[in-house]
Amino acid sequence: METTLNCKIIAGKVGISNVDDFLSSLKNIAHEYDVTIQAMDAELIAGGEHIISAVKKAIRATERKRNITSDLGLEILLYAAGRRQIERALAMGVSVSEGENEKRVAIVIVDASARAQREKDLEMVAEEVKRKIGVQEEPISELELEYKEDKKEGIKKFFDITEAELKAVGEPKLKMLVLERVAMLDVLK
Repeated sequence: METTLNCKIIAGKVGISNVDDFLSSLKNIAHEYDVTIQAMDAELIAGGEHIISAVKKAIRATERKRNITSDLGLEILLYAAGRRQIERALAMGVSVSEGENEKRVAIVIVDASARAQREKDLEMVAEEVKRKIGVQEEPISELELEYKEDKKEGIKKFFDITEAELKAVGEPKLKMLVLERVAMLDVLK
């Protein structure tokens, strides 16, 4: 029996002076509310559908005992990155470059349990995340590819999408190629 998807995505900018402290804060909130929280570099996300697809596939893999890791957050990251190698998938996680004081992030909060009445709880968790880590929330639509040329280039490079592939399907289908990479992880297992 498959669990109903219960997740909330927060997109926005956040000041991160120390990545370990940032991740530790998220881990503490996740533990407190008994949910999974995964933060990703928004510049490598092709839109909300990209995250939802990764979450669904990670939960399904876990339910079917076909998961690569025992950590749902890391499993979500593997699917979002379309990669089996944990080290390569971690590149999609949050990191801060020298001199960078603000980072665009996508944070997904997931309750994979079968408990009822949890959607309201995820709103509460999202508010706690925003408050504790200081996210300047943006609409989820800001994650979409159409808006930024440099983001498209970064995604093509990260997902190893070739010019031949883009030429075959057309530039507007870049998002579909990313979703294909997410789906292909099941085949590669």
